[in-house]
Parts: sequence; C-alpha cells; structure tokens
Amino acid sequence: MSTPSSGRVRRKADAGLLIVLVVAVAAGALCYVLKGPEIFWQVLHDDLWLLAAISPKVLAGVLLAGLLTVLLPREQVARWMGSRSGFKGLALAAVAGALLPGGPMMIFPLAVALGAAGADIGTATAFIAGWALLSVNRTLVWEMSFFDNDFVLLRYALSLLLPLLLGWLARQLFGKARQAAERTPEEQAREQEGGE
Repeated sequence: MSTPSSGRVRRKADAGLLIVLVVAVAAGALCYVLKGPEIFWQVLHDDLWLLAAISPKVLAGVLLAGLLTVLLPREQVARWMGSRSGFKGLALAAVAGALLPGGPMMIFPLAVALGAAGADIGTATAFIAGWALLSVNRTLVWEMSFFDNDFVLLRYALSLLLPLLLGWLARQLFGKARQAAERTPEEQAREQEGGE
C-alpha cells in the first residue's frame, strides 16, 4: 500500500471526489426540477446538519490515523502485517478488524495508517473485511437483537474465513509488484547472483 502522501493516492482521491461531486450536482438539479425548490432547500439544510454531526468523527478518525502512522514502529508492523507475514498477518489483521468497535470513519483511516506504517494491501484488505464481516460489537448488539441465534452463528461461521481469503487474493492480485519493490538491495544482489 502506498502512503497517504503519495501522488498516486492523491489522484485517486481527487478522481473519486470529482465523480461524487458530479453525481451530487446532478441529483441536486434533478431534485430541484422534479420536486421543487422548497424540497431542494430542505434536503440541503438536512445534509448540512448531517455534515456538522459527522465532521468531528471524521476529524478524530483522520487525526488518529495520522498519529498512528508516526507512532507505530514501521519494522514491527511490516513484520507482523507486511507482505512477508503470511497467513499469520492476515489472521491478525482480520481479528483486529473484528474486535475494533466503530464505524467506517474510524476503520478506514486506521487501515490507511496501517498501510503507511508497513502493512501490505493483503492485511489492509483482511482488516477491513474482518470489520465488515465479523465485527463482534455489531454481531452481539445488532444482529443478535434482530435475528435468531442460529442464523447469526451460521452467518458468522460462513464468513469466518472470508477476510483471510480476501486478504490472500489481494496479495496475489496486487501485492507481487509491491513485494518486488520492497526487496532490500542485498536481496536484489543475491537474486542477480543466483540468476547468473
């Protein structure tokens, strides 16, 4: 995974923002034309209140991610969750994602911070998938409140290995080039000597 300050991530973020802005302006224009100005201004008012409510959470998540990027020892994170950590790293990331409470405003910045601290794309994927599929907090508080325990346990059991599978697939599809770029000069020299 690349660091948040890299130009590549910046371009992706800008393209995503541009797409969302175009869709939002188009939806706003449609709302104004089809539902009238009164509904349009009411929706805009409600959205501004929602923005005010979630801004502190987004700010806290981004601040936490930035601080963790500096505080986490890169060598240790790379050893535990880097491209060479194997299934142990994927399992650690999936368990961490499953155990952490909080919504996307906390989890996504944490995934970015882990990547900047040395985790690879596979462990970041396992971390997010662990949170999305296996969140203990959400399972206990919400799922068990609405569904039969048998259903919840079946869904949880069927989802148990998915974060590992998704992390492994992410490594296979996107991690090879990154792993080659992370090789130390000594490893590269040894590989060249072996090829000659």
